[in-house]
Amino acid sequence: MQVIAEVGKTVDITYHAAKHATGLTDVKAKIYDETRALDPVNFPDVTLTEIGATGIYYGSFTPDVVGTWTVTVDSATKPGPDEFTIQVGNYDLDSLGSTLDEVKTVVDDLSDPSELI
Repeated sequence: MQVIAEVGKTVDITYHAAKHATGLTDVKAKIYDETRALDPVNFPDVTLTEIGATGIYYGSFTPDVVGTWTVTVDSATKPGPDEFTIQVGNYDLDSLGSTLDEVKTVVDDLSDPSELI
């Protein structure tokens, strides 16, 4: 799975435990930065918390640099590892879409196309 995120914005992590095991207390996410290295000082392992009794666990972290980040998640007591990458950029898709909508509105409101010049 690949996620697209914005620098400085929280990225949510979710993990389905093997066979949806509930009650796990040792579900951890390891964050590999844009250089593909672990940075335990700035990005220590994230302990995930279960959503109700679903076997689905969640946590978050905030990337600080543009690039491709990797997250691995597993539980020591009920192994079933998962991993995914996150493309971190300077903008998120919602903000780009909003900006394009605003530009379109301005262009649509122009009565004379020569006003663009």
